[in-house]
Amino acid sequence: MAANAPGEASVTSVVEAGGDAVGADAPVTDRKIIQNAEIELHVRDVDEALNAVHEAVRRAGGYVQGTDVSGTRESGRHVSMTLRVPAGSFTSILDVLSGLGERERLRQWTDDVTEEYLDLEARIATKEAHLAQLNKLYERSGTISEMLELEREIARVTAELESLKGRYNYLSNQVAFSTIGVNMYEPGVPMPRATPQTLGERMRDSFLYSWNATIAMAESLLIALVSIIPVLLFLVVIAAVVFILIKVIGGVRRRGGPGGAGDGRADRGASGGQSQSEGGQD
Repeated sequence: MAANAPGEASVTSVVEAGGDAVGADAPVTDRKIIQNAEIELHVRDVDEALNAVHEAVRRAGGYVQGTDVSGTRESGRHVSMTLRVPAGSFTSILDVLSGLGERERLRQWTDDVTEEYLDLEARIATKEAHLAQLNKLYERSGTISEMLELEREIARVTAELESLKGRYNYLSNQVAFSTIGVNMYEPGVPMPRATPQTLGERMRDSFLYSWNATIAMAESLLIALVSIIPVLLFLVVIAAVVFILIKVIGGVRRRGGPGGAGDGRADRGASGGQSQSEGGQD
């Protein structure tokens, strides 16, 4: 490979420069807050309430993630819904829901993910800069071993970058769209008595949130691994070509090397000497 120009990194220095930067010292200009709520209320008619909820969510630019209706008109129906609404419409949607009937319970809580959000931004920027350096080096001519080393590093950094971006996108979606759980009961349906959350319940909710986040990150990592399969296939092809070239060059050297030519001359000299000896005896 040609000598490095001033200011350019070598293959080894770029490969070893894969440390992650963290955003611990970055100024916090915008808090990243995930808003959540659960509301329970009695409604006069489930169908009317459902129509009102769908219309309010549609106008706000959100969507209904899931709906479960149980019971009958005669005995009363129970509706369980999960809404995803833009964070800016979170309070207004809660007001609309509260106006649909008699509100029995409203619980709101938030998760501040600012620190993790900033950390991901910094690490993604570092990985992207590192990947750009690797691609720049790869475009230059070099030995096969250097190219293979760069390809392995490019595949590794790409997988890490995709995983970080997956987690970042998940947090961005959770911040941008608030989650509201809705339970509506028609007359005749007993409503479960709400009790303050115990320590165990709070630990359970915290564990479930962490578990769901881990699953989302694992899915992102799986997608990243699948995305680098073409790179791995390319590496296999390059390795096969190098192996074949080594075998061919080795075979040519064994067949046409200086040792083989010398052996031929030695055999001819021995044959000539034997013929002369036989002539002398005659």
